[in-house]
Amino acid sequence: DFQAARLDRHDRGPCARMRPRPSTGLAEILVLVGGCDRDCDELVTVDCYNPRTGHWRYLAEFPEHLGGGYSVAALGNDIYVTGGSDGSRLYDCVWRYNSSVNEWTEVSPMLKAREYHSSTVLDGLLYVIASDSTERYDHSVDSWEALQPMLYPMDNCSTTSCRGKLFAIGSLAGKESMVMQCYDPDSDLWSLVNCGHLPPWSFAPKTVTLNGLMYFIRDDSAEVDVYNPAKNEWDKIPAMLQVHVGGSVAVLGGKLYVSGGYDNTFELSDVLEAYDPETRMWSAVGRLPEPIFWHGSVSIFRQFMPETTQEDDGITLDNTINLNRQHQNLHNQNLNELR
Repeated sequence: DFQAARLDRHDRGPCARMRPRPSTGLAEILVLVGGCDRDCDELVTVDCYNPRTGHWRYLAEFPEHLGGGYSVAALGNDIYVTGGSDGSRLYDCVWRYNSSVNEWTEVSPMLKAREYHSSTVLDGLLYVIASDSTERYDHSVDSWEALQPMLYPMDNCSTTSCRGKLFAIGSLAGKESMVMQCYDPDSDLWSLVNCGHLPPWSFAPKTVTLNGLMYFIRDDSAEVDVYNPAKNEWDKIPAMLQVHVGGSVAVLGGKLYVSGGYDNTFELSDVLEAYDPETRMWSAVGRLPEPIFWHGSVSIFRQFMPETTQEDDGITLDNTINLNRQHQNLHNQNLNELR
């Protein structure tokens, strides 16, 4: 079931039985992990957005320096951050965010240190895919196992699980030729997918699955391509409201949510926009606590106490996170001036 992390809920689409009752206090939330700010400083902040209320809240900060090149994935209601680099050393470490206690803990490291890889979940297992290797994590026994690598090494690779298989889309190593490869967990084999004309080359694309369809979002264009594995066909949906260079994408409540990154004017953006496949329309649904890029985003269910307002100073909770972040940034600025 879902609590055992065996259900790929986004692949099958929204289900009434999966929606928590309001009385439970559970809410499906969007979680943003890390990223960089306007000064290109690497963040350890973890913020969550509740689409029902439109409010942002802090979650427990990442306990160590995140660096760059890490990957973020949700397994059940927990979040995993894998790998990365500090610029001189690659990380093999893996951190798990336990949503029930709002706490980060380190779990078994990957078999290989890596950066700029992709991670995704299939049938309750976490897969990490890089150009030269693939491995899989079983959270029930806290262990990793090596799998067959992709047939053809790829750069700028993004992955997603769909209809019981893994799909990787990217460019052949050292080239701009786009290819798609598919991994079958039953046979532990990769195969090349002959799916006709693929989307153009992109430096850092993002791919997510919703309702059995794979949405491919380039980082240098507002255009969005959609692949249907059942029909082996590509299609397009209406373009996003803006480009999101270095932004992030996640699925929440049966919609696509794209956040942050640089916009069409090369300004760092705090825009959060959503796509509803039923209406085939994009809409601006909110703003991030601050403009960021190169962050990770996922959705989970988490329990919250009822939201209240702070009567003493008239500041509602959705503004409190922005105020706290401004105070933190001002404090850091003052420290830098003293050095």
